[in-house]
Amino acid sequence: MAGFTYKSYNFVDKDPIIDEVRVIFDEANVTYKWIEDESGVTAHTLANWFGGKTKKPQAATINAVLRALGYKLGVVPHSIPVRFRPEAEQPKISTRHVVQMARYKRGKNG
Repeated sequence: MAGFTYKSYNFVDKDPIIDEVRVIFDEANVTYKWIEDESGVTAHTLANWFGGKTKKPQAATINAVLRALGYKLGVVPHSIPVRFRPEAEQPKISTRHVVQMARYKRGKNG
């Protein structure tokens, strides 16, 4: 069965929502471990999404990751303009993450 082609995507091969989540993840400047702690979605699952191994992630899993990043998966009518990544809604970043990143930059446990 042939998939619906949108831009450079073939939905049989890869769901474009993965790239949307990747952009939000990159902008949040958090780690896979942080997402795992906040959402319950494993770092291994995220690595599979972003590495191309997973082609069609489950909606519940996507929603859990997005909620951890301060977003919500939803459906809007086609006639309503969609505003992506509003400036006022920034993901919460824990102090623990900042401390971990500082340690990582200095060396393993330093």
